[in-house]
Amino acid sequence: MAATKLRNVRSRLRRRLIRWSAFAAAVALGWPGSSEGPPECAAVVLPALSPFVALGSALSIRSVGILALLALPLFLLAWSVRCGFCRFACPVGLLQDTLTSLRSVRRRHWIGAPAIGPCLLIATATGAVLGHPLFLWLDPLALFAAWLNAWRTPIAWIAVAGGLGLPALLIVELFWPGLWCARICPLGAGQRMLWQGHRLVVRLIRGRMHYAGPETSCGADSSGTVLLARRSRRHFLAAGAGVVGAAVCRGAYGPSTPLRPPGAASEEQFGGLCVRCGNCARVCPSRIIHPDVAGRWSAWMAPRLDFTHDYCREDCHRCNAVCPSGAIARLSLAEKSRRVIGLARLDPDTCLMALGRECNACVRVCPYKAIAVDNTLDPFSPRPRVDLDRCNGCGACESVCPTRPERAMRVRPVDRETGDQAETQGAFFGAFWFEG
Repeated sequence: MAATKLRNVRSRLRRRLIRWSAFAAAVALGWPGSSEGPPECAAVVLPALSPFVALGSALSIRSVGILALLALPLFLLAWSVRCGFCRFACPVGLLQDTLTSLRSVRRRHWIGAPAIGPCLLIATATGAVLGHPLFLWLDPLALFAAWLNAWRTPIAWIAVAGGLGLPALLIVELFWPGLWCARICPLGAGQRMLWQGHRLVVRLIRGRMHYAGPETSCGADSSGTVLLARRSRRHFLAAGAGVVGAAVCRGAYGPSTPLRPPGAASEEQFGGLCVRCGNCARVCPSRIIHPDVAGRWSAWMAPRLDFTHDYCREDCHRCNAVCPSGAIARLSLAEKSRRVIGLARLDPDTCLMALGRECNACVRVCPYKAIAVDNTLDPFSPRPRVDLDRCNGCGACESVCPTRPERAMRVRPVDRETGDQAETQGAFFGAFWFEG
C-alpha cells in the first residue's frame, strides 16, 4: 500500500515537472524579446507545433510544407498516449489547472453540455477543403502565442487586444472549470479522436474485434449504438456547416479590401488561414502590421498594413518566415520584392507638387524608382507619375507624403489574381487559388 502511494506521488511529481518544463519552453519560444535580433525561427515554432494548424493549412493550400513536420511529434504523442499533449505539454491547460486549483469549489455544472470540440474540428477541416478553415484561430497554441506577442515593445492597445483570447479562456475556466478542455477545444478533440483510432487499430491487429450479431446491436449494446448514431449525425451536420460557412466567409466582403503583408493568400482565404498568432507583427521592424479591427467580420483581427509612419522595407522579409499556417507565403527576399502589395495612386487635387508648391518627397524615397516627375501635361505644373510596372505598393511614398489629413499619395489594394485595383471585391469565386 505504501509502495503504491509512493509510486503515485512520484508519478504526479514527474508529470508536474514535465508540464512546467514544457510551459517554460513555450514561453521561451513565444516571448517577443528584442526586435533587433533574428527571431524568425523561434517565433514560428510554437503555433506550428499544433497538428490542428498543420491539418487546416495542408487542406487549404493543397500542400504539405516543411513546417508540417514540426507538428509530427505532437501528432505521434496524441496517437500513442491518450490526450498526451493535454496532459503533459499544453501551456494553456497548465494555466487553467493552476487557476482551478486556487478555487475551493470545483463543481462542474457543464457535465451535461454537448461536446462541440469534434464539431469544430470537422467544420474546420471541411471548410479548409474549400480554402477557408473556419476555426483555425481557436487553436490553443496560437492563442498562447498571440498573448505573448501582445506584449512586444512598444506596447499598443490594439496589439494587446489581439491577445485577449487566452484571458477569455481563463475566465471561462474560472466559472466553468474544465469546460474548454473537455467540451470545446478542437485540438483536444482531435487528440481524443486520434486515440480512439489508435485503439481501433490495436484491436484490429490483435483480433479482438468480432462480428456483432443482432442480439448485440439490439440488446445490451443498444445505448452505445444510439450514442454512435447521434455522434455520426452531429458530425455530418458539422461537416455540412463547415462547407456552408466556408462558402459564406469566402464571399463576405466589406466595402474595401485592406492591405495585407507581402505574399498573403487571396482575400477569400486569408481570414480563414490566419491563426491571429501575431508573429508577423512581432518581427516586423517597421511596425506597420496591425490587427484589422475595421475590416470584414470573417477576417477580423487578421493582420493588415498601415503606412502612416513607415513602409514595407525592401531589405526585409521577416513576416514571410514566421507564418505557421500558410496565410503568408514563405518567400525569399527577391521573391518578396516582386510580390505586389498594392498600387500607389495620386490625388492631384491634394498633391503639393501638382498645386505648384515645392515637394518631391515621394520621388525621393521610392526604393523601386517607380515614381518620376511628369511635366508632359504642363511644363509649369509638374506632378508625380507612378510606373505601375515597377510599383509593388511598399508604401514608402505614402509614409512620407506631407499632406494632411488625407495624403495625396495612397497605396490602394489590388486584386492579387488579376492585378487590377480593387476598391471593392466581387462575389465568391469557385476556383481556389493561393500565392506561393
